Amino acid sequence: MQTSTQTTTSQQSAKKQESVGKHLLSFAVMIVLTAIAFAAVGLKIIPNHLVIPVLLVMAAIQVFLQLFTFMHLDQKGSLFPIIFIFAGIFVAIVSAFGIFMLL
Repeated sequence: MQTSTQTTTSQQSAKKQESVGKHLLSFAVMIVLTAIAFAAVGLKIIPNHLVIPVLLVMAAIQVFLQLFTFMHLDQKGSLFPIIFIFAGIFVAIVSAFGIFMLL
């Protein structure tokens, strides 16, 4: 019984260590993306007509990183939240497109 408890404890410790490393790496990537976006706009590195598309792409990358890292959507049993999130994104896109067409 003692060995199974030790194995479970070591597995939990390894999983926690992996999770911490994953969170820190994801956080670092998000900080770098934010710094790149800030520099691109502030220093006018990107041409004016490409600023918004580039910022939207970097924002989308950050959203997915946050969803899958900090909201644990990459774990088992998270199918329904993923379905609802993508359904919400679809509704938002359709609504934005409809409003744009009305203008």
